[in-house]
Amino acid sequence: MLNFFRSNKKFEPLDYDSRKYFENNLLWLCQEFPEPTLEERKVLIPTSEDFPIEWNASEQNAFDVLEIICKNMQINSKNIEVDFYENGLKEIGYGGNRIFLEPDPENSEAAGYYHETNKNGKSYISLDSALLENPENLIATISHELCHVKLLGEKNLEDNDEILTDLATVFFGMGIFNANAAFQFQSNSDSWGYSSHGYLKIQEWGYALALFTFSRNEDNPVWSEFLNKSIKDDFEKCLKYLLENESEIFQFKD
Repeated sequence: MLNFFRSNKKFEPLDYDSRKYFENNLLWLCQEFPEPTLEERKVLIPTSEDFPIEWNASEQNAFDVLEIICKNMQINSKNIEVDFYENGLKEIGYGGNRIFLEPDPENSEAAGYYHETNKNGKSYISLDSALLENPENLIATISHELCHVKLLGEKNLEDNDEILTDLATVFFGMGIFNANAAFQFQSNSDSWGYSSHGYLKIQEWGYALALFTFSRNEDNPVWSEFLNKSIKDDFEKCLKYLLENESEIFQFKD
């Protein structure tokens, strides 16, 4: 039987402008932060080797995470102040079930906040205390806020750009956590829902991670094994596209 639904259209991740946005800004990050080189940057993974922490949902866990990520991003942790606030999952009644939604990062109930440098010259980060129950989301949120420190706090960027900040988590070796936190489905016998973190869509995370890999001359990085299945599927498709269209990458129209 003929398959009338089969498409011969060539796969292209995202649209042209979106792809070039990521390519242009990855080059910008390499220019602004040349040391270590992109190839030499360490990618942190969710193992006890990279995060030797006794997880107990304590605030100390957050400070331990902060120390590790600061070291990886070349930030002096003594210049960072952290506090916590109550927010957490929101419960919505719907029929006989319960729906849980985590705060939307685009509104006033975000999982974390970066504040401008205070009078003591320190950067100030606020974290939702609910993150302490989820180590990977805690790592992702701290990574994002510390990228604000690198971009805004260190005066490398004048105006905030949240999409660029998410891309920076990939550049600084934290992309696994932030991509995995982009979409997480939750369900049990009487509830369902999802949690989301960050500003990129799943397909955009896939392209950002693939572009990072391509630029480091990797074709099957070990760290990709730690990506959630949905992210990894997009990552592999995007990396295949980049390798097959190498001559077009980092080429821009006048």
